[in-house]
Amino acid sequence: MSVKLIVLGLLMGGEKHPYEMQHIMKIRKLDKFVSFYKGSLYYAVEQLKDEDLIEVSQVIKEEKRPDKTVYKITEAGKNEFQGLLIQQMSKEEQHYDPLYTALVFARYGDNQKIAEVIHQKIKYAEKKIDALEKAFAEITPQTSRAVQYIYQGMIETTRTEKKWLQDLYADVLANQLE
Repeated sequence: MSVKLIVLGLLMGGEKHPYEMQHIMKIRKLDKFVSFYKGSLYYAVEQLKDEDLIEVSQVIKEEKRPDKTVYKITEAGKNEFQGLLIQQMSKEEQHYDPLYTALVFARYGDNQKIAEVIHQKIKYAEKKIDALEKAFAEITPQTSRAVQYIYQGMIETTRTEKKWLQDLYADVLANQLE
């Protein structure tokens, strides 16, 4: 996921300073499906500013606190956002799970140990489903339908993965992977 897309997208909703962007991401629970580092957000803000895609709208000075630089998106930034948005939505990404590589050779492995690993993956999927369902239940009415679809997609994907792991687990226990 492009951090530039995240910054530009947040600024499409109005002027913000970087800490506010992080706070919004946390409140909206975007950390559940968007991976980025705090430092990368600040770096992206500087890059976007250098590229004239965003600009400083104001600097807020408070006594005994560091200055807060508030940014807004430029017209060029709005155009760049549209391009990045469509580019991100158009990506066809292959999913490579390390488990797939191991399964090719599972017939040579210790079934008991393989079953233990698969069982742990099932437990992890169950915890992930619970966490996602809890987060989904806690989203506010102001949360966009797009974000609601993301949660629904993640929940359904994890449920499907859990079912697949359960079937695999049953086959491992029955020595059916040969």
